Amino acid sequence: SQITHCCSKMICSGCNFANQKREYEKRLENTCLFCRLRLPKSKKEAERNKRKRIEANDPVALREVGTRLLKKGDYTDAFQYLSKAVEYGDVASHYYLSLMYCNGQSVKKDKKEEVYHLEQAA
Repeated sequence: SQITHCCSKMICSGCNFANQKREYEKRLENTCLFCRLRLPKSKKEAERNKRKRIEANDPVALREVGTRLLKKGDYTDAFQYLSKAVEYGDVASHYYLSLMYCNGQSVKKDKKEEVYHLEQAA
């Protein structure tokens, strides 16, 4: 599956393939399955779209940035993005915050916070 940069929706590979096939057969412009915006033609355009979603406080976009930073080891910034995603209602970000509290990454190890975020994610 992949995330769209225009509207931050997850699209499974099968649905993406079916859409590409439909667009090819009908000679349509490549667009997003959800919002129907034209797909970015360059990485620069994709990054610009992603930044727009982050600036709009899209919780999924915030989570994606947070998890990418978490994998890179930038725990302080990851915590900020994931916390902001939680503020805007992203349940999946609670799981990543629970891991950070469990491992003491940028925060003090805290079993209560870990359990709280796990319960919120469930």
